[in-house]
Amino acid sequence: MKRVYGNIVKRNSVYIAIALLAFSGLSACKPKYGVNETPVMTTAAAEVEIPMDFDQIHNDVLESVSPSDYPFVKNLNISGDNSAKTVNVEVEIVENVSTEALNTFLNEVMKTIANEAAIQDFRYSKSTDTEYGSFFKKYSVHYIVKQGEETVEDVTVDPGEAFPFSA
Repeated sequence: MKRVYGNIVKRNSVYIAIALLAFSGLSACKPKYGVNETPVMTTAAAEVEIPMDFDQIHNDVLESVSPSDYPFVKNLNISGDNSAKTVNVEVEIVENVSTEALNTFLNEVMKTIANEAAIQDFRYSKSTDTEYGSFFKKYSVHYIVKQGEETVEDVTVDPGEAFPFSA
């Protein structure tokens, strides 16, 4: 009986030793978390041009600007040229649209364009209640508002200039 008891104790001691060794080995391998002295950040050189994907901006603006909020808009098309640094906005509206409603719509479109540009190039700031971010300080905007065959507005806003409607 002592012999059986001795073998059981030896065997259990071996199992306990292996378990302790495995546990100490596993606990020693955990990653160490600490604060870096300088944070790792993705940066892009200011002089490197990141071309805007105007097809993506067009699609994102169409998704963001709800047709139920602006039922007077028949069609909206946004395009652009990276080499000329221009954004073209073409809007077709129904008859009898107030200037206030049109300006509210154009304000929302410009804010959304600027925000989508800031997503594509994080160096641009996003729109706020008082400004359209920094995208339109680098890109000009040419917008045309048509009502059937009649042109209601045909305006070009150069980079850094104020829009004729409020931000």
